[in-house]
Amino acid sequence: MKEKHHLIETEFLNLLEIHRFRTITIKMICEAAGINRSTFYAYYLDKYDLLDRMIDNHLNAISQLVEETSHNMLSAEDKKPLIKKYFIDLFTYIYDHQQFFRVLMTIHPAQDFTQKLIKTLRMNYTKSINDNASLKDPKYFVNYTLGGQFGIIFFWLQNHCAEPPELIADIVYRNMIRLNR
Repeated sequence: MKEKHHLIETEFLNLLEIHRFRTITIKMICEAAGINRSTFYAYYLDKYDLLDRMIDNHLNAISQLVEETSHNMLSAEDKKPLIKKYFIDLFTYIYDHQQFFRVLMTIHPAQDFTQKLIKTLRMNYTKSINDNASLKDPKYFVNYTLGGQFGIIFFWLQNHCAEPPELIADIVYRNMIRLNR
């Protein structure tokens, strides 16, 4: 069952690399995946449901990464290694799902996805730093950091994630630590 679900998502992303979302039909998805329409409809209501669920699944996975980091930060004296680990986990996740992120952020930018991604990261960062009394101007720090991080993600995806996720995580981490003065 999961195999068909994964196949539909993969072929849908392949189509999105070539076609705009509005021009993709259920027939195109089914032909690319080699399935019947009834199989598609057993999993999804329509192409909008397919895209929404893919977006929600990725955003939930990213939220879970932050949840784990936030939970571990509560008892940690030195939070820096946990922050670095979070960035490594985040960029590894994006790297592992780079086709999805590249399509929705650079090839055919989906404003709704971008806004949801930034909102998810903002909420999670804010939650993570709320307990950090030493942080100066946390709302502005989070927004400034997100702007730079989003730019790095965009550039990295445009270049097909040529650098390893650990390097990108280190770049973001070093810049974030320098900014928090």
